[in-house]
Amino acid sequence: MKLKTVSVDLEAFRLLRKAKGRRESYGDVVRRVFAEQAAAGDLDAWIADLMANPIEADLALLRRRQKNPPRSRRSATHHAV
Repeated sequence: MKLKTVSVDLEAFRLLRKAKGRRESYGDVVRRVFAEQAAAGDLDAWIADLMANPIEADLALLRRRQKNPPRSRRSATHHAV
């Protein structure tokens, strides 16, 4: 594995050290943090796509269910204890 030397100021180093787990390398911390940010970016892209292409809902079905919601299959005498 090739290595690179990176210089950071003391505040950045303190943040890095604070995020570091007991058996985790500084490289592991950097990879973990960037992976978390990438996952959040994927969520942002998914939400943006959803906003641009909203899901079509069967409004008539939703209104019928609001007026007559499905009944529970449990008997009315059954109570949680």
